[in-house]
Formats: sequence, C-alpha cells, structure tokens
Amino acid sequence: MNTKVKRKRRNMPGYYILCGVIILCLCIYVFPVVFAAITSLKSTDEFYRNIWALPEEILVSNYGKAFQVGRLGEYMINSVIISIASLACIQILALLAAYALSRLKIPHVEIFLVALLLMQVLPTESMIIPLYITVSKLHMLDIPYLSTILGYVGWSLPGTIIILKNFFDTVPMDLLEAARIDGSGEVNTMTRIILPLMKAPMMTCLIMNFTYVWGELMWAQVTTLLTDKGIPITVGLLNFKGQYGTNWPLLTAAIVIILVPLLVIFIALQKYFVAGLTAGSVKG
Repeated sequence: MNTKVKRKRRNMPGYYILCGVIILCLCIYVFPVVFAAITSLKSTDEFYRNIWALPEEILVSNYGKAFQVGRLGEYMINSVIISIASLACIQILALLAAYALSRLKIPHVEIFLVALLLMQVLPTESMIIPLYITVSKLHMLDIPYLSTILGYVGWSLPGTIIILKNFFDTVPMDLLEAARIDGSGEVNTMTRIILPLMKAPMMTCLIMNFTYVWGELMWAQVTTLLTDKGIPITVGLLNFKGQYGTNWPLLTAAIVIILVPLLVIFIALQKYFVAGLTAGSVKG
C-alpha cells in the first residue's frame, strides 16, 4: 500500500515541481559557499583575471596568510568565548522560563507568550540603537564581551522559550504528578526527569542559536566600534578591506574558516536537529 501511494505521488506534477524548487533552493544556498572555497585557492591576479575560472595553481597558503594578515586566531578565540557564554545563558534561562510557563500554572500565560512572540517578530535592527544607548549609559561597553553577549541573549531568548515551551507541553502531566507525589521538587523534576526527554529540542535550539551568534555582524560591530578588545571573527573580516581594494582570496579563505565550525556542529548534531524539528508533529 505504501509503495502504491509513493508511486502515485511521484506521478503527480506537484511532486516534480516541489523537487525542482528544493533543488533550486539548494543550489542558491550552496553556490556562494562553493564560490568562496574556489576563490580562496586563487591568487589575487588570477581572481581579477577570471573570477569564475577554477584555480590554475591551488594556493592552500592563503589560509595561513588569512590568519596572519587578518589576526583570525585572536578573533576566533573571541567568537568562541562569546558563543559559549551566550549559548549557556540562552539555554539555561530559556529552559527555566519555558518550564515555568508550561507546567507551573502561571496566571495569564497567554499574555507572556504574545509578548515573547512580538519580541521575536520585531526586527533586530529596530532595537540596536536603544540597546546601544542603554549599554553605553551603563558603561558596559568598557567590559569586553559583556554588551555583545547581552544583546545575543536578549534577542535569542523569546524564540527559544517558545520552542521549548511547546515541547514541554507534550510531556505527559502524569509523569510530573508521579514525581511530585514521590517528593521531587520542581528543579529536580525538570533536570532529572524532563530534561533527558528534551535532548532533541535542546540541540535544535542550540544549533539555531549558535548559527546566529557565530555569524552575526551588525551588533558585534556596533559594540566593538570604539575598542580593539573582544572583536569577534565576523567583524575581523573587515580587516581584509584595504584603502585601495579588497584581497578577495584571503577574504574568502577567512569566510571558509568561519563556516567550518558551523558545518562541524551541524554534522555532529544533525540527528538531534532533525528529531527536534519533527518531534511533536505526531500526537500519541
């Protein structure tokens, strides 16, 4: 029966249209990455001679030069510190908030959810100036990493709380009641009983938030505008833009270096990411 259904779907025009759209989207997303990888192996003269051609001589040394010229090692360490601190705060605070909104019978939960949704819908750019004025008045810009991390945590929390709250809602209430009858406190119930069931959604949020924090540029550039400390790797890419032009081979080499941690994290956690996206789609 399943085989007949699959054959019937494949004979439908919509099936091929959907496959074509998916392939087109995949090409659109993959092409810039491939172009950057190819360009990173060229010399500057070869790049300007024909930007679309394959490299005549593979220059792996561009990656070493990118680290030296662009100080990528220093900036990558800053990005790692910012990412770890931001993700830890986001995951812990979102987990506690989502559990409270889902299971502690807080009055008027709908109002909190609407407020979180509105905060998530608002564009980040509309909040940068007010937030910058606030952290500037509080002299947080003088402390490396702090203002950058606070911005990332604030912008990532609403969406993460909503996602985790929806998953908490799928946990059977009988499980919580049994733990409470046995004398388990709320924190113990959440960490020892509920949290092991939340591995997939937690990893899903971790991947999405890491992708945002690792690749964000605007807020990172604003908070490090008047200092040379705590500059993340995305802002460090601007060092490859000189007074008379841009060294494209070294810039694309740096971009490829930035993409490597994202690919490693996604490949390592992709099974949890897929499980987190599909969990809760089928009841029972």
